Amino acid sequence: MDDTTILGSALNQIGQTAKQVGKQVVKLPGEVTEDLGEQIAGAKPDQQGQNPKEWQSDEERVKFLQDLYGKSDMAKDAANGPDASGSAAPASSQKPSEFQQQIPGESPDDQKKLAELRNKLFKENYYDPTFNPVKKQEERPAEKVENEKKQEMMELQQKEDKKDKPIAVLMVQNKAEQFRGAAG
Repeated sequence: MDDTTILGSALNQIGQTAKQVGKQVVKLPGEVTEDLGEQIAGAKPDQQGQNPKEWQSDEERVKFLQDLYGKSDMAKDAANGPDASGSAAPASSQKPSEFQQQIPGESPDDQKKLAELRNKLFKENYYDPTFNPVKKQEERPAEKVENEKKQEMMELQQKEDKKDKPIAVLMVQNKAEQFRGAAG
C-alpha cells in the first residue's frame, strides 16, 4: 500500500464533499424564501411537484423580498406622524394606554406623574436588582470574627460526625437488621 494514494484519495473525497456542501449552502436561502413565500401567499406547487414561481429577474426577487420583509403600511403611517392630509389628529382620539385605563379619574398631569413613579419603582425594585445587582459590602471586623468562630464550630461538628462510632453502639443500632426472618 502506498501512503500517498490513500492520503490523496482521502483529500479528493473531502474536496468533493466540500463542493457539494458549498452548492447546497448557496441554494438554501432561495429555497427558504420560496417556501416562506408559498406559505404566506398560499401558493401551491403545480401538479408536477415543481415550484410555481421561478424568478424571471432580480427585480422580481427583490420586490418579493421587500414585500416579505419590508415595513407594513401601518408602520409607515406611524413613522410619518400625522395622516397624509397633513392635519394632526386630536389628542383625545388617541387610545389611552393600559395604565391610563386603570386610573381614569386622574388628570393627564397626574397620570403622567403616576406613570413616572411606576417606572421609577419598577427600575428600583425589579430591573436594577435583577440586572445590576448591588455588590456586597465589606463586613465589619467584629462580624468577621463571629463568622470565623461559627465556621470553626461547624467544621468541628462535622469532624465529630465523621468519627467512627463505638462497636457497641453500632451493634445496638443494627440489631433489628441482623435477624430479618424468612422474608429477608
